[in-house]
Amino acid sequence: MSIETKLHRAGIIVAAGLLLDLLTLLPLHPLAFIAFVGLGVPVTAAGVLYFLFSLLSAPAPAENALKSK
Repeated sequence: MSIETKLHRAGIIVAAGLLLDLLTLLPLHPLAFIAFVGLGVPVTAAGVLYFLFSLLSAPAPAENALKSK
């Protein structure tokens, strides 16, 4: 899987987490914050961690140049 695909998936996960955060903050209820912390934050954090993992697992540009020769 290419790094572009991984970064695209990470962006979708982060956007979904932010959308969940927005939707959980709309109702004025004490449980809205619990839903915010229990649903939106972990999904957003998972997207950020997936983004960082995909950057770390990508091969270095010098390795790609050596392999193509």
